[in-house]
Parts: sequence; structure tokens; C-alpha cells
Amino acid sequence: MRGLTAVHDDGTVGAHDIDLRVERGELVLLLGQVGSGKSSLLAALAGLVSTRGEVRWNDRLLDDPETELRPGRVAHVAQVPRVLSGTFRDNIRLDHPDRQVEPAIAAARLGRDVEEAGGPDSLVGHRGVRLSGGQVQRVALARALACDSELLLADDVSSALDAATEVELWESLRERGTTVVGATSKTAALARADRVVVLVDGTVAASGPWSQLAPRWRHLAG
Repeated sequence: MRGLTAVHDDGTVGAHDIDLRVERGELVLLLGQVGSGKSSLLAALAGLVSTRGEVRWNDRLLDDPETELRPGRVAHVAQVPRVLSGTFRDNIRLDHPDRQVEPAIAAARLGRDVEEAGGPDSLVGHRGVRLSGGQVQRVALARALACDSELLLADDVSSALDAATEVELWESLRERGTTVVGATSKTAALARADRVVVLVDGTVAASGPWSQLAPRWRHLAG
């Protein structure tokens, strides 16, 4: 991204003037206060809002990011994801019979929960009413991982998880070699990132390993 600015439908500018390069297999996590532009940047990379500036994919300039940054290439997990009425399998596969459900469940660290519920074909209740907040987040993450996209965008997907499950989740994504750009304030996640990008007032204020950034930016983490 070079000079990337995210513009919402009402004309509001979210993240702006973002210069950022992400390598294949990297875990890059965004850190910032509420309103700092994290969700706006992730939405722009998912093609959900219009953009100004350059987005390059494998050194090729994208003429229309809103069209080209789509599922199959990019998978996006929202901060408050939706769960459909039906089974775990229905929610993860979404009528795509070729998607591998069980490996995605394992990678999202949802296996124990699914097993205790009765397996992948057990019901989650009306819009996931039987699930906890952490389970909803991991169902949405499993859905994204089942797409086998090149880039995973994860907007605070560990916010409802306990510390042990969160560590397992990030280690799982590491083992898969998944390229992730996410947003979090969790110290355990930040410590495992290749790079932490601090956003202040919608633009990049600092970037680097958490071990280098922590002395100045620790107040933003929880």
C-alpha cells in the first residue's frame, strides 16, 4: 500500500496516507485506540470501502481494489461477525461443498467446542444463540480459513478468548503459514507478530517488532 486512504460511503475518511508492505506468510497486527483507523484499513483491504492511493498485489497495481480484493483472494473476519442459523458445518462451508470443514475447525481452535456440542453437524441455534462470544469469533475465523484465501484479515478476533486459547490460536495460524493482517490490543498476540503497526488518528505512527515498540506504546495494549 502506498498513500492508501479508506473512504466510507458517507464520505468519512478512515485510515489515510498508509504506506505498508506485507510479505507472504507474515503476521502483521494493527494497534491503536478506538477510532484510530484499524477497522477502516482492514475494510479497505477487503474491498469493502473505496480507496485512494495505490494497492499492489505481488507487485501488480490493482486497478479496482473493490473488485479484486474479494473472497478467494482475501478473507475478512469482522469485529462483530455474523453466525447463521444451522450447523457448524453450514456456517463454515456456506454452500461450498469443496471447502474442508474439519481442518478449518482445528486451525481456528474450535475442535473441542464442536466435539462437546455433538460434532460439525450439530446446531448452533438461531443465529448462533447457543454459542459464546469466543465461539462465534472462532466459527467466523474457521469460515475464513476454509476459503483458503491468500490473505486473512482479522479484526480483533481474539477479543472474547481466554489467554490460553488466544495463544493456541495465534500459534495455529503461524503453523499454517497464513498471511494475516489483523487488529488487536492483546499483548500475547502482539508478542507473536512479525510486525506491529501502531495507528494514531488514522495513519501509521510506528511499525516494528513489539519488543521494540512496547516501551512507548504499551499503554495501548491490554
